[in-house]
Amino acid sequence: MVYAKEENKKNVKISLKKAVLLLFLSIFVSVLIGFLITQFLIRPYLSKISSSTKYSYSLKMPQLNYYLVKIGEYDNERDADYNLNLLIMKGIYGESIKSNDKYILSVGYFIDKDEANNLSLKLNKSGIISSVVINNGPIYEISYEENSKDDVKTALDNINSFYNNLSHLSELSYKIAFGIASEKDIDETELYFKKYSEVPYNIRSDNNLKKIVESTMAINGHILNNFKDIKTSFELNDGNAYGLTQKLFIDSIMEYYSKMSSLK
Repeated sequence: MVYAKEENKKNVKISLKKAVLLLFLSIFVSVLIGFLITQFLIRPYLSKISSSTKYSYSLKMPQLNYYLVKIGEYDNERDADYNLNLLIMKGIYGESIKSNDKYILSVGYFIDKDEANNLSLKLNKSGIISSVVINNGPIYEISYEENSKDDVKTALDNINSFYNNLSHLSELSYKIAFGIASEKDIDETELYFKKYSEVPYNIRSDNNLKKIVESTMAINGHILNNFKDIKTSFELNDGNAYGLTQKLFIDSIMEYYSKMSSLK
């Protein structure tokens, strides 16, 4: 009887240990399962939600338009090049550009409509028939993060300053075309781009807004690098200063279009 009682006590202890062990194992397994669910199911899901709502706002960028003084348009490149060479022989700057299925012969690009109209009128009086066409730039809609509203203002200030500087370059080109430009005009125009390059446009986080600023600053730097050639040409009076400002102007706009189209 004593032996049986001792045996029962031993069995109770073993059962109690098993119960404690099972309880511990069940708690451990529950914690492990909870961790695995959080790590591999809930967290990726939250990440997807965060990713999908990261760019929850959009900004329509100001449209960059310009006016083109057109001499003519042709069905093939050969005819366009032939008439372009005739212009060059007369000492007139021109450029052949392809637009859809036509080749456009242009002699000037300007921000201001009056500048384009005045050049066209001057050409018409000289016997070169021309017309003015507006080129409406693309409308870009850029996504940005909810917490980037201050950065949006910074980016818009940057864009507006960039547009303003391009208008000064356009005006300089116009003055050169009419023979009323001075070295002071060139220096003052260059100064606009120098001041622009010194402004600290700080974008804190948003990737798209940061790319806008970086793109316009890069184009601005390229423009500054070309002012030396414009000054040299103007001082030598070699007849190329107008063409240099025109090419710099339109190339900068095309580069801006290209940069903006790469953003989402």
